[in-house]
Amino acid sequence: MNSLSPIVFTDMDGSLLDHYDYSHACADPLLAKLDQYQIPIIPTTSKTRAECLHLRKELGNHHPFICENGAAVYIPVDYFTHPPSDAHLLDQYHVKTMVENRAHWQTILAQYAQHHPATYTSFEQLGIAGIMSLTGLDRAQAMRAAQREYSEPLKWLGSTSEFDLFDEYMQSSGARLLKGGRFIHVSGECDKGRALTWMLAQYQRQLQQTLVTIALGDSLNDVAMLEAADYAIVIRSPVHDIPTLNKAKHVIVTDQYGPQGWVEGMTKILTQLAITIE
Repeated sequence: MNSLSPIVFTDMDGSLLDHYDYSHACADPLLAKLDQYQIPIIPTTSKTRAECLHLRKELGNHHPFICENGAAVYIPVDYFTHPPSDAHLLDQYHVKTMVENRAHWQTILAQYAQHHPATYTSFEQLGIAGIMSLTGLDRAQAMRAAQREYSEPLKWLGSTSEFDLFDEYMQSSGARLLKGGRFIHVSGECDKGRALTWMLAQYQRQLQQTLVTIALGDSLNDVAMLEAADYAIVIRSPVHDIPTLNKAKHVIVTDQYGPQGWVEGMTKILTQLAITIE
């Protein structure tokens, strides 16, 4: 690795993956070069463990990943010499969980729905066909997306004032809402930024190098991650405004969308850091 070692934390949907067709093809050449130079690419996403495992295989990615908006971090068992002390072992991964499981949040949602019906549709209610309809995923992809373990995504159907009431109730019940590109995610006190910070600490225990974190994202649920990184790349979206960052150190806003913006932003950051990828 370079004497200055970058670690890249990337959102998937709308960032590395195109918002409409989920393609990452245009980023593949740069991803291959980053892998050649041993620069870790850590998927940091609202996606499930099942989705991340499938995508990592597709991308040829062997690094840790962060799923369900920072709810859990998965590190391959042979990745570090010294495994994390506060993680448990599951299916050849050291797993650091940050929140309660999905059933906990579903119970809170059910209690709210008794008094405020028809304000949202959850993934549980949508089923596979409904997830396919709202996301454009095929059946196999939708089945992986439905395998939530730490959160419950939902499509909001109510008014702004009803949402404020919903948010207040969720907070009073110990839940937290995160707005993504398509859905609102109900979970606990976790976010991508906290997961990044925890993951960085694991790298710092292993590597005797100066580490620099780069984060890429396009949505509100990426803000904590973007603000926690040394360098933030905000990728433009074709469907929503760019999120506002208040605490980020170095920020690049791309001109292009999705994976094209991903390549644009990474290329600019590597140039700023004087890291040559041939």
